[in-house]
Amino acid sequence: MKFLIVIIIVLVIIALAQLMKVYELSSRLRNKDEEEMTKGDTKFNAGMLLLFYLALMISSTWMFFYYGPRPGLGVSASEHGADVDYLYDANWIIILIVFYLTQTLLFGFAIKYQKKKGRKAVFFAHSTKLELVWTVIPAVVLAGIIIGGLMVWNKITTPYENATVIELYAKQFDWTARYAGEDNTLGNSDFKVIESANPLGVVTSDLVKAKNEAWQKDIEALKLVIAEEGDLIPDEKLAEMKGKIERLERQIVRLKPLMKAQSAESDKAAMDDVIVKELYLVKGVQYEFKFRSRDVIHSALFPHFRAQMNCVPGMETRFSFKPVYSTEEFKNLPETVEHYKAINEQRVIDGKEEVEFEYLLLCNKICGSSHYNMQMKITVVETQAEFDAWYAEQKKTKVFPVSAGLVEAPQGETAPVDTTAMPVDTMAVAAVIAN
Repeated sequence: MKFLIVIIIVLVIIALAQLMKVYELSSRLRNKDEEEMTKGDTKFNAGMLLLFYLALMISSTWMFFYYGPRPGLGVSASEHGADVDYLYDANWIIILIVFYLTQTLLFGFAIKYQKKKGRKAVFFAHSTKLELVWTVIPAVVLAGIIIGGLMVWNKITTPYENATVIELYAKQFDWTARYAGEDNTLGNSDFKVIESANPLGVVTSDLVKAKNEAWQKDIEALKLVIAEEGDLIPDEKLAEMKGKIERLERQIVRLKPLMKAQSAESDKAAMDDVIVKELYLVKGVQYEFKFRSRDVIHSALFPHFRAQMNCVPGMETRFSFKPVYSTEEFKNLPETVEHYKAINEQRVIDGKEEVEFEYLLLCNKICGSSHYNMQMKITVVETQAEFDAWYAEQKKTKVFPVSAGLVEAPQGETAPVDTTAMPVDTMAVAAVIAN
């Protein structure tokens, strides 16, 4: 059906183009100069402008009320989100006022001051009054928008005392979360110690020592082989072994700053960190999220919580929010029920499985071929007891930190990390947000 509509639109455009060509040919046959505008031409153009203005106003107004300012998102699920929605609505009001006013003036002046016999346009080079009006008014309005936005931005990004700390680590194409443990302090981390058992590169003194010892042994083993069999080793293989020794020696040098940065406190902070692939939050608890990226710029988007922050390689970014609706509460809101009912009715027609509401963490930067599938499920529970039960299960399967049996990875290659099982239709839940 959609394809048929596109074909019809294309055919209509082609037909109009052919009609214009016919009109041009008829003008030539009548020896009419196309640049000469008759009174009838002027009235026709004015009438068409009026029709276009009415069509523009009616269609724009219909789309605004039909789709709404925040289609599919509903009310804010975070405390600060009410302020974000207020700013969003205020901006929309300003934009709509300016849109309707400027378009009315634009089309109104074009129609009113159409070409007429004996009328001549007035030219003037300067008007201080007009320049003040179109400079001062936009400046005051924009200043108000910016100041309001900065106030909300500071509220989101300023660290809260006693906020629960969680790190979110982005890489192509998934998210990993790290809870700070009982001490609410994240351990140090560095990309130099990333491996399959330590996907976020969390650093401990034992880990650095183990890596240093493992790499030293590899260097000694390679040097011993070269010393004993140097003349028998092919030149290409010998060059490869020497290159590996140089690479390992550089990595050992890079480990020294990590060891200097470690202390008993930082080791203790790292030892109780818990790495998971699903985010669990408690309603009414203030959270501080810290973001890092392994590869390219990602953007952590919490659409229902009205929060977004870029994840930039080589630096840490942050923001805070407090959930005000649990997953079950938000799922049962009348607006959510109605929205998902309409979505699932259409999915059934399309032969797809029905979906249920879930909070999601999405990537809002086009970060590669599988960007669309970069999402993490967020569950907000009612009580701390529910969270504690889930957290206890995560601690049972905790594999970090390790201090032995390290796999040498001189070029930063790591084994793939298992991701949380996604729904059968991986885009199903994310897609409804945009519908």
